[in-house]
Amino acid sequence: MKFPAGFENVSPCGINCEMCSAFMVKDKPELIPILVAHGLKEELLPCPGCRAVDGNCRHLGSRCEQYACTTIHDVVMCYECEDYPCRRLIPAADRANTLPHNLKMISQVYIQKHGVEAWKAKLPELRQRYFTGKISYGKGPLLEGEE
Repeated sequence: MKFPAGFENVSPCGINCEMCSAFMVKDKPELIPILVAHGLKEELLPCPGCRAVDGNCRHLGSRCEQYACTTIHDVVMCYECEDYPCRRLIPAADRANTLPHNLKMISQVYIQKHGVEAWKAKLPELRQRYFTGKISYGKGPLLEGEE
């Protein structure tokens, strides 16, 4: 499937491959021991990104089901699908402190509303709020110094 410019390293589910350690290792070889310690095989690094391998994730050892679903539904991003949002995008508490899975829904909505380039610019803040923000009821995750 062809996808618009700017989406080359954006997975259909809303993960920015450029911010993934397995992708970044090509420019940061010091990440290799960390990734290997987490179970990734050194010979499979660096990852070229989801779209570059048509969802055939080297680390899963198979095709990503979520990627395959977007192919079946002939969409570039999950939000374009008639079944959106689906169970694959439901946030989960499991490993929420280390994996960006729970950012998928906000990413889908942000890209749909503002475009992929605006999302790429906003993503560092979204990730910072997600991984380090403190929940304030009615205000969402606040960063240090915010009220």
